[in-house]
Amino acid sequence: MSQSDIVGMSLANHDNTQDVCDCAGCDKPAERSLNIKQVAKTSLKLKDPGVRQVHLCKEHYKAYKKESKTDRELDAYY
Repeated sequence: MSQSDIVGMSLANHDNTQDVCDCAGCDKPAERSLNIKQVAKTSLKLKDPGVRQVHLCKEHYKAYKKESKTDRELDAYY
């Protein structure tokens, strides 16, 4: 490979994919991603419960925050 070939190559392209919300019936773009252990404690229904990271849109992230508020407050104390 020549130097010009290496310069033109892109790196991992991690930021080029647009993640979609993992809640069942939602196709909105994801705003946040959380660990499955955090989301499993709520009543949110996921498309695939076997994933490690869950992507949530703004609307479902707000619902997650509302449902997990007391748990997060307790975690802050201990």
